[in-house]
Amino acid sequence: MPVSWVEHRGHDILYVDYRNLGPTECLETLHDQAAEIDGAREPVLTLVDARGVVFGSEFVRVAKIAAMPNTARTRKRAVVGADGFNKVLLAFFNSAATPVPMKPFATIEEALDDLAGP
Repeated sequence: MPVSWVEHRGHDILYVDYRNLGPTECLETLHDQAAEIDGAREPVLTLVDARGVVFGSEFVRVAKIAAMPNTARTRKRAVVGADGFNKVLLAFFNSAATPVPMKPFATIEEALDDLAGP
């Protein structure tokens, strides 16, 4: 399941796994991610796994729109796999995600540690 909750150092973290998904599945997962954030009792810690994914323009457009309302429900964001063109897309997303930008990390463990930290 691409959208799930994981526990790390006593914190619940929304883990969104876009690896191996096609364009339609990425959009469906994005909608599932937004629904989880919207339904959460408190601000969410979110980890996006984008390793090896090439997001299309429609995904980027919808993600930027979703970033604005979800920002109020999000405490911290992290991403793994924001390299190459995804690095450019991350900057585009973060322009709408202020004041809670998505921070890039090299590994899942680094991202989880940051999310669970102060």
